Amino acid sequence: METINANGIGIRVKVSGKKGAPWLTFSNSLATTLAMWDGQAEVFADDFQILQYDTRGHGQTAAPAGAYTWDQLTGDVVALWDHLGIQASHVVGLSLGGMTGLGLALEHRQRVLSLIACDCRSDAPEMFQKMWDQRCAGIAEGGIAATVEMTLAAWFTEGFRDTQATIVEQVKEMILTTPVAGYLGCVAALRALDYKRRLAEITCPTLFMVGQFDGPHPAEMQSMQEQVAGSHYQVITGAAHISNMEQPQIFNAHLAQFLQTNR
Repeated sequence: METINANGIGIRVKVSGKKGAPWLTFSNSLATTLAMWDGQAEVFADDFQILQYDTRGHGQTAAPAGAYTWDQLTGDVVALWDHLGIQASHVVGLSLGGMTGLGLALEHRQRVLSLIACDCRSDAPEMFQKMWDQRCAGIAEGGIAATVEMTLAAWFTEGFRDTQATIVEQVKEMILTTPVAGYLGCVAALRALDYKRRLAEITCPTLFMVGQFDGPHPAEMQSMQEQVAGSHYQVITGAAHISNMEQPQIFNAHLAQFLQTNR
């Protein structure tokens, strides 16, 4: 672990894996930390150099006040790559991290070897805006703790919440320790999400993966996949929103197959 000063802030990173191998960058969801990817980093460390980082406003990365933009969120990754001498990397992102991956594939395409976008969307329709209205109103009244139960209910299936208390508690702690400024800053970026009209511009090998029980996301992500030439779509059986943590073996198997094909 180290903190790198990049793009105007201190960003917490974890670098691991096989030196000299291709790079694999993981981008976390809203209200989590780089630790959400530990299960993947361990599995792929023999074949890749791994970069995990706490997104702006999360974990031990700085949380500036005010609205964040996609240029900032993608710029943070590029600044880390520049600092670490990474010319190009495979990118895996989930939810907010998946949207960051879309931005990287669109705006920094020469730096992205492949994109694995998970449990995300590419625009901000009215129902999406209303969801954030409710979340932000809850935070204004009760702080970040007000979001915990509704978030966990959306992120994991009931069966997983009932049987995997250790993981659920780990994720609950990530949510509770997310700075309000960081949460709201990233929500501002989510409200401005507008990549859907540009999806056809993505040219790198792309895999869209989504949990079977992740609300409207399976249908949304299949629609996204249809707009990216040559891309693939994969449903993670038995998972809700945080599919890599709920069904890691299935997730890792599909990720490994895709990366093996696109190394």
